[in-house]
Amino acid sequence: MTLRLNRGPSRTVLLDVDGTLCDNTPRLIEYVKAECGVALTREQITEWSFSIPGTELDIGDLLHRAIDERPEWFLLGMEPIDGAAEAARWLSQQGHTVRIATHRPAESHPITAQWLDEHDVPHDEIIDDVPRNKGRLAGDILIDDYHVNVKNALAAGKAAGLFVQPYSDPAVCGEAVVAETWSTMLAELGRIHPVTNGD
Repeated sequence: MTLRLNRGPSRTVLLDVDGTLCDNTPRLIEYVKAECGVALTREQITEWSFSIPGTELDIGDLLHRAIDERPEWFLLGMEPIDGAAEAARWLSQQGHTVRIATHRPAESHPITAQWLDEHDVPHDEIIDDVPRNKGRLAGDILIDDYHVNVKNALAAGKAAGLFVQPYSDPAVCGEAVVAETWSTMLAELGRIHPVTNGD
């Protein structure tokens, strides 16, 4: 199911953060190098259970450790994905409610809010307690980079958009909008003018 967000009633848009609004992979790769002495590339991280060579850790373990041990350095050091701020602004200008739906721990939400404000990403709310199944959240459309979240949203009767990353599997996302850029994502959702970086 695809929604056209440039017309019709106000909708609730659920936006993920990591891999959707911000590029968390370079900071994660830097952290893995510092902690484990292992140099990774973005293309190697094809799933969040990817095992770090020479360790008993997977990339997901280190992601959570970085958030727990160095939250400001890790989270505030991420760069926005091109067009993310303008995309969130367009959604707000269309009268939609923008709710941030991230699996980051709730105690990190003040840092997430700071990052969103510093990068001029408008939002109405950061959801405090996001269930593992994002399809259970109240909302009309989920835009996320993880195919399982998108699949769950579709199964719950929501519209969805998959922001493609190396660990994403578009094949399981059925009727979701699949895009590699915000410009493409919003064009599919009804925006006529392309999103550009630089706002």
